[in-house]
Amino acid sequence: MKIKNLTLALVGLLLMGMIACSPKGRGFAIVIDPKSYEEAKAEVEAYAAELEKSGLTVHTVIDKWGVPDSIRQVLIDLYNCPKAPIEGAIFLGDIPVPMVRDAQHMTSAFKMDQDVYPWHVSSVPTDRFYDDFDLKFKFLKQDEERPHMFYYSLTADSEQELGCEIYTGRVRPTDCNGTCRYEKLRSFLKKAVYEKQHPEVMDQMLFFSGHGYVSESLTARLDEKLMYMENFPWFKKQRNGIEYIDHKQDRHIKFRVMNEMQRKDLDFAILHHHGDWDTQYMSDGIPEITTAKPAINFIQDYLRAALRHAKDRGRNVDSMRVALMKRFDVPRSWFAGAFDAEVMKADSTDEAKCDLVLSDFDNYSPQCRVVLFDACFNGSFHRDNCIANAYIFGEGNRTIAVTANSVNVLQDKWTDRYTGAMALGMNVGRISQLNPYLEGHLIGDPTYAFIPAVKVPDLNEAIATWCPSRWKKEFKNTEYTAVKALALKMLFDKDAISSAELLNIFKESDESVIRMEAMMLLSKINDDNFIECLSLAVNDSHEMVARFAMNFVQDSGDARLVPGIISVAIRNNTSERVNFSVSNAIPLYDNALLMAEFERQFPTTNYQDSAVVRGQISKVISGRATRYSDYMQDIFNPEKSMKSRLQSIRSMRNYHVHFMVPELLEYMQQTTDTVVQKNMLEAFGWFKRSYRAPEIKAVAEKMSNDASLCESVRNEALKTYNRL
Repeated sequence: MKIKNLTLALVGLLLMGMIACSPKGRGFAIVIDPKSYEEAKAEVEAYAAELEKSGLTVHTVIDKWGVPDSIRQVLIDLYNCPKAPIEGAIFLGDIPVPMVRDAQHMTSAFKMDQDVYPWHVSSVPTDRFYDDFDLKFKFLKQDEERPHMFYYSLTADSEQELGCEIYTGRVRPTDCNGTCRYEKLRSFLKKAVYEKQHPEVMDQMLFFSGHGYVSESLTARLDEKLMYMENFPWFKKQRNGIEYIDHKQDRHIKFRVMNEMQRKDLDFAILHHHGDWDTQYMSDGIPEITTAKPAINFIQDYLRAALRHAKDRGRNVDSMRVALMKRFDVPRSWFAGAFDAEVMKADSTDEAKCDLVLSDFDNYSPQCRVVLFDACFNGSFHRDNCIANAYIFGEGNRTIAVTANSVNVLQDKWTDRYTGAMALGMNVGRISQLNPYLEGHLIGDPTYAFIPAVKVPDLNEAIATWCPSRWKKEFKNTEYTAVKALALKMLFDKDAISSAELLNIFKESDESVIRMEAMMLLSKINDDNFIECLSLAVNDSHEMVARFAMNFVQDSGDARLVPGIISVAIRNNTSERVNFSVSNAIPLYDNALLMAEFERQFPTTNYQDSAVVRGQISKVISGRATRYSDYMQDIFNPEKSMKSRLQSIRSMRNYHVHFMVPELLEYMQQTTDTVVQKNMLEAFGWFKRSYRAPEIKAVAEKMSNDASLCESVRNEALKTYNRL
């Protein structure tokens, strides 16, 4: 309470004495801590001057409190100014980091047990606290060991879906490698000023696919390039270029990627790979096997590593060796050198060549202006260092902005949504604003903008005015796919386009970007038009559209989608990732409906060994029937441990066994175990696109008003009701 009262008092003083709203049209806030401002005042003022030249009225907010609530309230008031309301903000230096709890449904994949893991691990570092003003939070505490972290809980009566009012960017230099944080800040701001004075056209691009990403689908990457050609049609010109690197091209692919990223003419890169706060996982290190010798070497590497791993875990090395010899039918000599110092050093050196880590930046200076990371944890800006920071703070580099994730992230996520508009002059900060996730952040300068590659209206001004009639005109008249996709988003957010219109656009468009955008917007409405869209989209000619559609099919459970599931399941040449998605969808639907549809459709196929294939597919469908429903049965089983039952309840978040919802709802209402009730209510909040959502919503509303239930259960019921 002391913090809250202090915050309100200080905010009042600030608004009365430090900031006055400008009479100009569009505003922007620079938020900086006092020490950073003292150390980099000249650079901050130079950066602000460049922003003013671009038409933004700059408000410099010096954070004298070190409390997130104060900053948030100032930003809200600046946003509500009748003149020059802010459209964005940048956080420079030691601005406090909100660590949000009870909001995992706003992430793409983060689902960590908050009751088991430490707070600093099970909370989401996020600047959505600062840029989404409709969210409501309850302050919990400040981290004693990490005082820059402040913990908040998303309240039950808050909005439960992200919709950011402003775009934001983070520049949080820390002391590492002997470089003062203030030197880093000054250097970055000088770079930001230089890049504004020397803007570029986005005409050189790179995209990379690391090992294990989206099932390593070649079809996904082929179609990805087609989507880029729609977004960036000027790449068809001879002087422009899209480069692609696949992790299979080299055993140690990171050096090829680093070399490309150091090209001074490279404007934009999208890096699809797995990651951690200090690592870009790029390669599995498996050599190209064309002869027996590389195969033997690879197996020997694996066997030596297995013995070392066994020793590290305290297991008997001799027993492990015997087991591996028997399992793989290999001689004892293939384990030679497992604990020899020279061999261990060589193996370690070889392994280190697979992935790009923070220490590599001592000899790596990326020049690419804007980088999109598709990886987990690369944007963990709350730590002392992270991959994203290494890209923007590297000495002598020109990387000005990256989008990255503070926690883990879903692979099937439209990472490059609206990047086509970015190439046409839209501020890079808008990418995270228009397609927000709790974990997704812009690290660097959010106001950075490329020179439009072709002549289009000022997209930044058009977004700020948000006029439906203007966007309708743009959608109808523009020849550029990126502008049309952005227009659909603008119209949707102003309720100026119907689901019937979106469905028609999906049916008629020959551009995969537009079909994808229409489907994504329809998923927010989730009506009959969305179901019809999915029925068509699972067989779309573009892999990404089909893949996302099948993921939505998993979420839905609507029986009208069964024909689409089977049509994909029996297809001869389904791409790897779509096949992965359909295999996950099958157990979520009633098996009798699936098998009946299979029997109806399969005779229309033309397989050479039809009887054999028929049996194989039939076995897969029937064999997967109870894959997830068995977990649901564990919830009811009193003989199962509470830990096991809670694990099954948490699995409901990912696997919506729609046909079991009535049974699960009945049990949730009847049980007297408040822990089970609370966890089931939370899990049901993920059923937003389920055709059973109305039933769940009705029960949640009823339980939220049931005075006989404890407060924590009622609050969770209210949150689920609001989510649905």
